Amino acid sequence: MAKNVKTRAIRELDEKEIPYRLLRQAHRARNAEEAARERGVALRRVVKTLLVKRPDGRYLIALVRGDKRLSLKKLARLVGVKKLEMAPHPDVPRITGYRIGAVAPFGLRRANLPVYIDAHILEEERVSTSAGRHDAGLELTTEDLLRAVGGQVADITEDG
Repeated sequence: MAKNVKTRAIRELDEKEIPYRLLRQAHRARNAEEAARERGVALRRVVKTLLVKRPDGRYLIALVRGDKRLSLKKLARLVGVKKLEMAPHPDVPRITGYRIGAVAPFGLRRANLPVYIDAHILEEERVSTSAGRHDAGLELTTEDLLRAVGGQVADITEDG
């Protein structure tokens, strides 16, 4: 891994002057469990960034704690639609600019996506997100995460 990791996520945090700590990983993480192990943090502190598709073809982002599962039913109710689905795999890099398993909540290709943040994330003082690569993560305060992404906080998960 290069010494100076600079992804769109890191550049956006730098531009917003939001402090973070880069967490280098010895191995590529493909899911939240592997990311937690590689970064040396509890699974509950890992924040998953999920791309969700609305019935009208528009997209939104859901931020979910690593030990929770997104409830599409709860999120659909919140958004005011009958049904939501996870975005098809080919849409993820096209919409976010990141590969599946390395989607960061910052520096998204489509900057105007609505963001919904699971309320359980607020139980953690510090959280870890993807840095936009499979071999790096970011650690920041939950308060700074909220400041960086904006979005609406609500209960959108079920136990995973």
